[in-house]
Amino acid sequence: MFLQLALKADVFYNRVTNMTIWGNHSTTQVPNFLNAKINGRPVKEVIKDTKWLEEDFPITVQKVHGEGGGAAEAVAPGVREGVADRCRRLARGGLHVFMTSHLPRQILPPRHSG
Repeated sequence: MFLQLALKADVFYNRVTNMTIWGNHSTTQVPNFLNAKINGRPVKEVIKDTKWLEEDFPITVQKVHGEGGGAAEAVAPGVREGVADRCRRLARGGLHVFMTSHLPRQILPPRHSG
């Protein structure tokens, strides 16, 4: 859903914030763009095509997330691009955060106290 708004606004997907979707991954879910922002501005200020926002966008989201291969396939491109972007920024020295994930305890290095 972030990606559809980003494509319509011709911005990178990470410029879309505060987007909510109501319901599970099915053809009955409803994307709520009313509080969403693109580059910090309300979506309706950036995307003037009201018909697309109110009719086409929800149908697209419902099809992608409901009839497609499932949630994982729907979000995989965005996740992949997000990780790639952070790796590029980290390599250039432009990202100073630590990324973590949940790993089983047996493969984590031992903790040292002191």
